[in-house]
Amino acid sequence: MEEFIDNAKVVMGTLGHKLFEPLRKPASEQEGEISEKADSDVRLHLERNIKNVGKVEANGMQTSEGFVVLQGSHISPSDDDTIPAVIKERRRKARVDESFVLQEDVLFNSPSYAAMFVIGKSANGLTSWKNEAGITLKAMERNGDLE
Repeated sequence: MEEFIDNAKVVMGTLGHKLFEPLRKPASEQEGEISEKADSDVRLHLERNIKNVGKVEANGMQTSEGFVVLQGSHISPSDDDTIPAVIKERRRKARVDESFVLQEDVLFNSPSYAAMFVIGKSANGLTSWKNEAGITLKAMERNGDLE
């Protein structure tokens, strides 16, 4: 059985599908420090107050596969018709607890789709996601901070 799984990993990887790889690399020890992400990965934060919902907060990061909304992020319990049907479906199928906190990492192909997933409304991911200094993803890309 192990040989079959190894062969499937090779074939899927060759075809460009990262099906068997985790969205985030597991924590590793480097020179006594625990690093959960590569040096080039920048953690981003989205915080928004939504009328009749309250505050939602999420953490995310860009990876080579796309944009990942990280486990533990709080998403809006409701959505509206300004988001695409595919995002509505992803929200419906997402593993969340009773407080709408994500129980797994969720991968998207763009930061805007990730922002819409969190907020439940139309959003521009380039201006919604910010680093710890409050600099938007758009400004970081313009300044070359993500390369």
